[in-house]
Amino acid sequence: MSDLGKLIDINATKGLPRKYRFHPFTRWFTLILGSLISLYSLWLIFAKITADSTGFYKFLPFAILFLSLNSVLKNLFTLNVILFQTDSITFRYLGKKSFKLHWQDIKKMEFSNDKFKQIILKYAVGSEEKSFAFAISFPNMLEIVNSIAEMCPEMECDDFMKNVIVSPKEKEKYARQQTHQD
Repeated sequence: MSDLGKLIDINATKGLPRKYRFHPFTRWFTLILGSLISLYSLWLIFAKITADSTGFYKFLPFAILFLSLNSVLKNLFTLNVILFQTDSITFRYLGKKSFKLHWQDIKKMEFSNDKFKQIILKYAVGSEEKSFAFAISFPNMLEIVNSIAEMCPEMECDDFMKNVIVSPKEKEKYARQQTHQD
């Protein structure tokens, strides 16, 4: 029940602007290590592999290069920072342009249980409906979705999100329990 208290009125409690970020040390360490391994693999391919090298030694640097580049690209193009502001939410990346959504434009929040588990925000641009998805593996996801729901009280939610977001009834029940304990 104490965790519920942390999610109620989170924007007032933690204040705005507020930033959630992927741990910078992990992100940068992975990027630097992946880049160094990629460079080393390229050096092996061009400087050490000869026509006399065995098939295994010809294949291995390419496999390592593929895995290290995959790691670098994932870290460059996955969500790095979520910034809550009084008028909008901004999603920032290291290797691509940031994406900003104004609170009044967000119409629906859904959970996608496909291959990649994601939160999908549906928003309106004029009369056109668009969507933006981000992975649920981002740190503090419970706080993030509850903050979005708090900033967009008119937003629709699918069944899964209704179970994740603290409802007004749960807020009232928690407030009553807190007054009885005091």
